[in-house]
Amino acid sequence: MLCLLLALLMTAATAVAEPTLSPASGAVKMLVSVTGGKDEEEMAKFAEALSAAVGLEVSMEKPPSDYNQVMMQKLQGGEQYDLIYLNMSDYMNLIAQDALTDITDWATTSPIYSANVEAQELLDITVDGKVYAGFNKKELHRVVALNKALLSQVGVDYKAIEPTLDGYYEVMKKLKEGVDTQDFYPFNAVISETYDLQPWFATLGLKNGVSLDPADGKTYAAYASDEAAPVWAWLKKLYDEQLLDPGSFVDKTKDMRAKMGAASHLTGVCVDWAMWVGLHNQQATAAGVPEAEYEIVSLPGTKTPDGGYMLVKGAASLFAIPANALNPDGAKRVLEYFATQQGGELLSIGIEGNDWNREGDAVVLTELGATHASDHGAPVPICKDFVHPVGYNRGVAEALTYVQYASIDRPIPNEGDYKNTVGKWGIQMIKGEVGIPEGLAGLRAELVALGVTEK
Repeated sequence: MLCLLLALLMTAATAVAEPTLSPASGAVKMLVSVTGGKDEEEMAKFAEALSAAVGLEVSMEKPPSDYNQVMMQKLQGGEQYDLIYLNMSDYMNLIAQDALTDITDWATTSPIYSANVEAQELLDITVDGKVYAGFNKKELHRVVALNKALLSQVGVDYKAIEPTLDGYYEVMKKLKEGVDTQDFYPFNAVISETYDLQPWFATLGLKNGVSLDPADGKTYAAYASDEAAPVWAWLKKLYDEQLLDPGSFVDKTKDMRAKMGAASHLTGVCVDWAMWVGLHNQQATAAGVPEAEYEIVSLPGTKTPDGGYMLVKGAASLFAIPANALNPDGAKRVLEYFATQQGGELLSIGIEGNDWNREGDAVVLTELGATHASDHGAPVPICKDFVHPVGYNRGVAEALTYVQYASIDRPIPNEGDYKNTVGKWGIQMIKGEVGIPEGLAGLRAELVALGVTEK
């Protein structure tokens, strides 16, 4: 955390010794999703830059859509890749199918990984004592994002908001009464994306996802417990009083972000990833919107019963070596490079001469690079001592101070079933289509029937 905060103060590149990567030769074939260039031409430039950096011939294939489905089809069809991009759910599923290479010994003995990757990051992706992937980026956490300009308009100092459900309710009421924009709603939450709910369920100390009850060793979903009823009742109250955008029942994250953006001002409070606080601000600045008219700030949500906060940290963004890879040594060399300062720069600010140039000791983004918002796969690289050459976007420094309250959810292979089921029953309870006690009982029963939980 200290390394990240120090990085925010750096405005010029720091000279760092070239890393000594593990020996490898030949070609490395990668299947990627979020990593690389923004279009086909830039993807080629990115692969060229990566090839030069690691001394290997790297090719990168990026499906235009439906990445997870395409990846599974390619693997099942026997196509061979040396590195494939994975989310945590696919990671768990492919481990169960013996489709990934066990890289535990390498991950724990590689000098670069040992020095540059925090031990907890590896623990978070350890399954039955083994590690099957390296990292694409460092995952951050979701925070409560607020439109400071709208809050100021109704006389609210965001730093003075009482960190309780009642405190946020009062703020939302003031926004509803004081903002006359057509179709404005104070609060938007993508109900099917249960991450959006964690800052509110924190008030009861309830964790998103599936937990293990130490009393009987069985798994359960805290949001489906009877103890969760007060938060569901609070969400229903917001909906009944037109404080919660009804679009929350159908919106996807991109819709919520559009409503939160400077071009619309259609919502004042939402929950999003820490980096998106900065992306909203950067996009507004690029569009010429003054800070006084639009600025997104952040808070950690409601206080837990023990006086802390409880946020969700994103599940790992990974690169794994398939069991049928032709060049696992080359793949490991690429993974090591991604965990260095230089690799982090390529994954964040992008390609020298395309996204940025060096002017003396300073790194200066090109006009094109500025539009890419320092994100070519890793807005925050996995290297624990990474120093950002141009600094993070406005608002990110504040959001990063809340990472101390964040933790990942318990990894499960059927995360999609969990989210869909909680979202479905949650929407029914919030709309009043089913009573909250009955809804929670139905939610628990369906999660058990789907094999998501044991009780």
